[in-house]
Amino acid sequence: MFDIAFSELILIGIVALVVIGPKRLPEVARAAGRWMARARHFVENVKRDMDVELRKDELAELRKVKEQLSETRQLFEQTAHSTLAALPAIQQIGAADASPHDGAKVIASTGPGTRTAKTKQSTVRRKVVKKKNTANKRGQHGRSTRKSR
Repeated sequence: MFDIAFSELILIGIVALVVIGPKRLPEVARAAGRWMARARHFVENVKRDMDVELRKDELAELRKVKEQLSETRQLFEQTAHSTLAALPAIQQIGAADASPHDGAKVIASTGPGTRTAKTKQSTVRRKVVKKKNTANKRGQHGRSTRKSR
């Protein structure tokens, strides 16, 4: 602890024996042991108090982070709800803008065999709907829920 060698301890013991005397040496040794125990106890209490304070600070920081995460989650939920609420209106606007005859006119004007942006979008939409329908028929692990024959 104090980096004292055994020879130094023997020297301290001999000096204490000469200075204090053989009768009082055990009493002084007990008193020194009590002081050392009190000092250790005090140091342990200080360490424990420091740890408690550091944990309080860490917990306060974690609570702040938790509050920020909950606020962010609420913001995402609100945005998702507002987007989902506006989705039917957006789909109605998109359906009103693209009548079925417009696609035929675009395809006819560009010539046979060429694809336009509108026809590509409708193809992509069909593929997405088809994937959703097949996903609905499958169970939790991607297995078909229909009975095999």
